[in-house]
Amino acid sequence: MNQEELNKIERKRKTIYLIIQTLNIAVVILFIGTFLFMFSNAFNPNFGDSFVLPFITIPLIIILVLVNRYLENSINKEISKAIYEPAFKEKNTEFSYDDGLTLDEVMSSNLFPKPDRFTSSSLTKGEISNFPYKASNITLLEEHTETDKDGHTHTSTTVIFDGRMYIIETPFYKKGIILKSKKIGKEKLLNIAVSAIIILIAIGLIIHNLLLPILSDPYYKEGVVEFFKKNLLFFIGFILIIILTIISPFLSSRKKGYRKAKLESGQFNEYFDIETQDQVELRKTLTPAVMEKLINLRSSIGEFHLSIIGSKIFFAFPKSFAIKYNKPVQELIEEAKQAVERELETIKSIIETLKLEEEKIKKGIINNN
Repeated sequence: MNQEELNKIERKRKTIYLIIQTLNIAVVILFIGTFLFMFSNAFNPNFGDSFVLPFITIPLIIILVLVNRYLENSINKEISKAIYEPAFKEKNTEFSYDDGLTLDEVMSSNLFPKPDRFTSSSLTKGEISNFPYKASNITLLEEHTETDKDGHTHTSTTVIFDGRMYIIETPFYKKGIILKSKKIGKEKLLNIAVSAIIILIAIGLIIHNLLLPILSDPYYKEGVVEFFKKNLLFFIGFILIIILTIISPFLSSRKKGYRKAKLESGQFNEYFDIETQDQVELRKTLTPAVMEKLINLRSSIGEFHLSIIGSKIFFAFPKSFAIKYNKPVQELIEEAKQAVERELETIKSIIETLKLEEEKIKKGIINNN
């Protein structure tokens, strides 16, 4: 791509970025205004008479979000080609924005439950340590549907995984090893803090908007009780969805034939959930050298998932190659080169360590102590 083409894309990027920012601000203003209006008038006897405001603003918010998404998609492909094709070309790697891994390929990793919706893009093909690989951005979504007593259907969506997956073909064979990153240290504390804040805010709102008026106004008490009685099933369903959403990361998604495992390294057990089909093979594969490499990687880049099944190694990184519109295209090209280099080198270091340990196994000199 020559400089004139890059300049053309840069001009388009600036224009669309300005429009996107404007639309985002408009959506936030409309959303906050609508929320405050509905919150302040929720128990107003004449609330139904003034429902015209949210009836207008909510569809408008949806339209603005859809327009925003259309604009992003319209330039995303052009920018992706401009910044990632050169970056991967330097690594003798093919890049195709429109293609991606199939759902069957992703499911064969045994890292995720089967999603209700699946998307994939930005396929790359090449070699790492002389092993062929392919990778792409993937998004797996799970949908939850609840029906209230009035027959109204409510659907919510949970992100199972959003990131990038690599599939590397190797000459060695393993029955099955699965590693999933756990929340650790500050990440765990942050989740607890956020949950605590949400719970405290919810309790505060309940006390301020329900309990205090109930205690001071018998008529209000009767109306609120009647309201909750009529919508009891909806509230129970809503609470169940929240509970399932909170505890779902802790529920086991164990595959048939796999068992939970612990290794000798306490830090490794703290960093990863481990499942395997063969305890002996697990220890031969995840030697102290391999565990140390994975621990260092987990500490430096954050969460990632890994499975070794048959002759394939699967890496799943939560952060995908995402386009940022707030920087010039030339800066994005340089950042893309660094990101590609960093990601490929990360995987290469793990593969090289596994290769070395595999050679030791073949020579009969492996030491797990």
